[in-house]
Amino acid sequence: MSDKRWTASQGSAPGADPFGELCRKVLLLVAEDRLALSNYRTLIGFLKEIALSVVVATRSSGRLAEIEELGVRVIDFDQSPPSLNPVREVSSAWAIGRVLEAEDPDVVHLVGLEPVILGGLASKLVPSRYVVVQMPGLAANEAADGNLPRLYHAGALRLMASMLRRPESCLLVENADDLTLLRSRGIDPGGRFAVLGGAGIDPQGFPALPAPNNATPVAAFVGQMVARNGIDILMRAGEHLAKRGSPLRLELCGAVDHESREEIAADVLADWCTAHGARWPGHVAEVCEVWSRVDICVLPARTGGGVPRALLEAAACARPLVVTDVPGCRHFVRDGVEGLIVRREDPDALAAALDLLARDPEMRQRMGEAARLRLLHGFTETHVRQSLRAAYASMLGKRSA
Repeated sequence: MSDKRWTASQGSAPGADPFGELCRKVLLLVAEDRLALSNYRTLIGFLKEIALSVVVATRSSGRLAEIEELGVRVIDFDQSPPSLNPVREVSSAWAIGRVLEAEDPDVVHLVGLEPVILGGLASKLVPSRYVVVQMPGLAANEAADGNLPRLYHAGALRLMASMLRRPESCLLVENADDLTLLRSRGIDPGGRFAVLGGAGIDPQGFPALPAPNNATPVAAFVGQMVARNGIDILMRAGEHLAKRGSPLRLELCGAVDHESREEIAADVLADWCTAHGARWPGHVAEVCEVWSRVDICVLPARTGGGVPRALLEAAACARPLVVTDVPGCRHFVRDGVEGLIVRREDPDALAAALDLLARDPEMRQRMGEAARLRLLHGFTETHVRQSLRAAYASMLGKRSA
């Protein structure tokens, strides 16, 4: 896709608002194409609104064409995964620097740990006019085990601090806990920041659904079958529910992540479901279909992060939420309003919360309606776009406000 300059005769178009002169080209660096498609469609759409040209540099998992269909140009950039080899990291940063030199963007928008590390190093070689640092899941990175994740996290914080000292920069986080965490580390963006509240949901695509007519209520988890999502905690909670004689069935919706060290093995899941009358359909393409037949959303995450998209989708469909007390989840759910918040790593407390909702259909109805209202009043795609626009205006200055 070639760059274009829009003129008045062409009417309203990408870059045709007050940002256009200062933001002719944006280079968006995301770790992988799957991530860009699952979490950052709203961001890409916003960048198309304000810039004449948007370029997405990302690692390919075979879905680059889907990103191009969003109306942007794509660079297949094979970012190296986190590595203790400094030569490899410098080589990757140098390669990104060459991309920056060739593209000459007005704004470099870095999303996630790897892009912040590599893009931050590259920007020291090829300085960019403006830099946006977007770090979803800071709390999860902070809690990561192992020397390599800790080293990467510490390096990212140092580079963030360096980049955000520039007035031509801004910070994007997904929840207030992440902002507090950064400030506790001495990283303060001043007024140039936005708390996005997740990736944003289109409420038209996830309508409020009537309560399913289940003789036995069903609670479902939707996401990857990995330990950080608390799948094993949920399975242990299921055993507590059985001892309580709870009128509740559990369902696990999601694929096994074979590339993760935290993978919950398929045979473990299958055996547990057989023993406890649970259901594991695997990956589900149509999320609304899940919530059309499920009464309760449960997310027993071990570590916090951005506001989980699965949580927002369930809320949009008017389902009550049972979550653990971690960043991201507690940013959206207010205990006793949209759902129930329990201690993390506590299967008994999780079972008690699920049992309470299973036995009280009126509570489920009330909390489900509150969850959808919560989403509509601050967590839609429109709200995310407004937050992005305010952050970019703050960074670019009064000339574009």
